[in-house]
Amino acid sequence: MQHRSQSDGREPVARALGQTFATVQHLTDLVIAWGSRKLKKVGDEDESRLGRKGILGRLRHFGRVTARFVGTMGDAYYEWYEKLKARRTLHKG
Repeated sequence: MQHRSQSDGREPVARALGQTFATVQHLTDLVIAWGSRKLKKVGDEDESRLGRKGILGRLRHFGRVTARFVGTMGDAYYEWYEKLKARRTLHKG
């Protein structure tokens, strides 16, 4: 049975794939954080000028409340995630 060395060409490929996955995750995080900020902003818009009469007004109100909720949840998720990553870095070093 042959024993393969670490320099058989697989390590650079594995590192490149790992870095690619990390980059994709980072970009996904940025897009989701941006989206949650936008949703929160939409949810915080002034409703008084739009009016809440009729079914359309109620749907708009529900949409804004939902957008604000999802945006706030996204902000809380990423704030806590960053704290956890910082804590992990502190314990590693």
